[in-house]
Amino acid sequence: HHTAEELLMLARKKNPSISRATIYNNLHALERERLIRKISGDGGPDRYDGSFVPHAHLVCTACGRVSDVDISGIEKTISDALGYQAEAYELKIKALCADCMAI
Repeated sequence: HHTAEELLMLARKKNPSISRATIYNNLHALERERLIRKISGDGGPDRYDGSFVPHAHLVCTACGRVSDVDISGIEKTISDALGYQAEAYELKIKALCADCMAI
């Protein structure tokens, strides 16, 4: 779940002249084509996810890291609450990640 700035730094290792605009333009194009999805940063930088398999995200309240969380059965719980099958969902859980809890 990289930020645009992290992707820029990774890309510059291969192509030092790549511009920030190129990264942002490509992220927007990939998002528009539904090849990636944006995870809003809630005050921090947006992050990007290439997985469209339904899953939740843990956003660490200390370091800001975003990680995937598998909550088995959540789709059924959501559908039962709605009374019909949900097409998709986005769930962000704000808590300390395992690394930050260990500190």
